[in-house]
Amino acid sequence: MAADNRSLVELPTHNLEDVLLRLPLRSLFSVFRISNPQLNLIKNDRDFARMCFEKSESQLMICSPVRSDVHLIHLDADTRLSVAERVEIKPNFRLPLFGFDVTHSSNGLVLLENSNIDQDVHRGMVCNPVTGEYIWLPDSPGLSRHATCAFFYSPVTNQFKIFRTFHRIFRLSPEPDSESESDSESDVNSDDSNHDPGIEMNPFPDDIYDSDSVSVSDSDSDLDFGSDSDSAYSESDRVGEFLLSGSDAWERVDGVPFSPQAIHSPCYLNNATHWLCSDESVHDVIVSFNFETGQFGEIPGPPGMTKDHANKPEYMTMVLLDGCLSIFDNYTNTTAFDVWKMNEYGVKESWSRAFVIDTTVWGVYGIQHSFTPVICRNNGEVVMVSKSGYIVFHDLLKTRGRILFHSSLEDPYKAVAHTPSLMPLSDVTRGTNMVLQNVLPGRFAKAELNERNYLQLSTTFSK
Repeated sequence: MAADNRSLVELPTHNLEDVLLRLPLRSLFSVFRISNPQLNLIKNDRDFARMCFEKSESQLMICSPVRSDVHLIHLDADTRLSVAERVEIKPNFRLPLFGFDVTHSSNGLVLLENSNIDQDVHRGMVCNPVTGEYIWLPDSPGLSRHATCAFFYSPVTNQFKIFRTFHRIFRLSPEPDSESESDSESDVNSDDSNHDPGIEMNPFPDDIYDSDSVSVSDSDSDLDFGSDSDSAYSESDRVGEFLLSGSDAWERVDGVPFSPQAIHSPCYLNNATHWLCSDESVHDVIVSFNFETGQFGEIPGPPGMTKDHANKPEYMTMVLLDGCLSIFDNYTNTTAFDVWKMNEYGVKESWSRAFVIDTTVWGVYGIQHSFTPVICRNNGEVVMVSKSGYIVFHDLLKTRGRILFHSSLEDPYKAVAHTPSLMPLSDVTRGTNMVLQNVLPGRFAKAELNERNYLQLSTTFSK
């Protein structure tokens, strides 16, 4: 093995880079652990990192917040397995995310969120799991019930953008005493508002979005809103915020047309994040926020799709298929997925039922095995995950595939499509006030193996 290592690192730099670019991520980690000046130069080279990212395909990232585990599963790791055979999966990143969910991935970076309903706190961090680097996002004191985010990172500008919407929190005031009760009633009656008189309607200063009013938090910060007061929110009082990397505070976004509780299944396309929306006050079943213009939009859904469909997040999922918005509908027929594809962006008439996935051929489908589509691959496979630990690879064209088992899916988990990147997060923080932190000393996070770091081939199927 030592002789092989020496022969590898003795190659000319351009030949060595060509070899390394052909390696999967787990093999690349192994090579970069070799102490060699030439390898150190390559792994810190921005051009190599860019080329490595450009050739990479999205992988399946599974986050288990209760164990602080992030598994990155190579989608071809199991292709040579026999039934019941298993294979180790690497890496398993240990990140400072206890209680945090990986909710979004964009061009190598991920957004992690934690919502503490008891304290009305929503916190977030942006992280590169490969390098182990992360930064905390600014806090917005007391403005965070039922928060929903959208996230985009541009490797060209080295900037990320985050849109966040939630319900404004109101503090419940003490009951008025008998002497002031009549005055309170007259004040309420003179106001056209329908709000409960026991709710303080202006709990936050008007300048809460000023640049000096919110500062970047560190990893030890905590927010205390008082233990002797309750909180409530108005369904109609929606707040939107926008954050550009490098900013010290969130900027307010007015006119959020939908409830943050009524949107799900985020999907990024054409500079905008799209969601399925069940809010009855919005006409169409798809809504969007454009990161470039800051505008909200609506897109009509497939024929016959109603708000009742959009209100079933466990049965309705929106993903990209061949670069087009597509909806996997498991609500209309519980034993099949109707795959609707919008062939021309924004054009209602361009919706077509591209595929129908018969789930009965899988042999494991049932109410206890509800599957969620996560990735549509370039080779025609759609990758779906279930809370029962199964991962289905279904070939849309050949109607065949395989089913794997991964035990981490049995815990509370999040699964997203993620394209790993070697680009350091320091490129984003350079010249800003953002504080860069690292999981462990050194550029790469430590990857650990345990009994849950295995994929096992359960069965194959063909129609």
